[in-house]
Amino acid sequence: MPCAGTIASLVAGVVLAASEPVVIGTEAPFPAYTYLAEDGTITGHDRDLMDDICARQHWRCEWQNVHFDELIPGVMSGRFDIIIGGIAVTAERRDLVDFTQAFSNSSPEEWFVGHPGAPEPDQALIAVQSGTVHEAHLKETDYSFRSYATETQVLDALALGTVDLALGPFYTREDLAPFIDANDLDFLYPVMIPDDGIAMAVCRGNTELLDSLNAALDAMRTDGTLAALEDRWF
Repeated sequence: MPCAGTIASLVAGVVLAASEPVVIGTEAPFPAYTYLAEDGTITGHDRDLMDDICARQHWRCEWQNVHFDELIPGVMSGRFDIIIGGIAVTAERRDLVDFTQAFSNSSPEEWFVGHPGAPEPDQALIAVQSGTVHEAHLKETDYSFRSYATETQVLDALALGTVDLALGPFYTREDLAPFIDANDLDFLYPVMIPDDGIAMAVCRGNTELLDSLNAALDAMRTDGTLAALEDRWF
């Protein structure tokens, strides 16, 4: 599928006007990668990282906060020039978009969350967020699951008893601890979901944009910016 976004025009040799924004798609909240501050602005590790890249490249960047399952289709269609926000690199996703080099790593260990005594995953109805690696994992099993557009909907379904278990990036999330405790939930069953790190993605074939992003990441790794961001947010 050809790129149709603003930056995508570079591939065809069209000069990007200085007034044209670089449109960045993300999903917030997903601490510490991207989430909403009290004033409603997008903040987090990936926001700081992308702001630094925009400054280095002299881009005027515009952020859009959408559901996670809109990100990859959005960058494929040209709705977004870049997508970022704790996006794990997988072989399946490489078939759809081009990823930058990884700038962070994630643990492959995930957990099914539920009320104590909930059935094991192969006997349960599981809530999961659509478009995630967790949903992709469940599709490779014969487990029964129900997909929801947002993480909030996943956790609400679990708390209300609509489903037996939920699978998602919950285990290291301090922001979810009050919800887990208030609803008498626990981390019940571990599962390994490996990936190739956390990265940004662009429309496939947009090599000029991809090279610009990778060059910025190389510079940030060399001058210590990536390490400083990692120390600050993780």
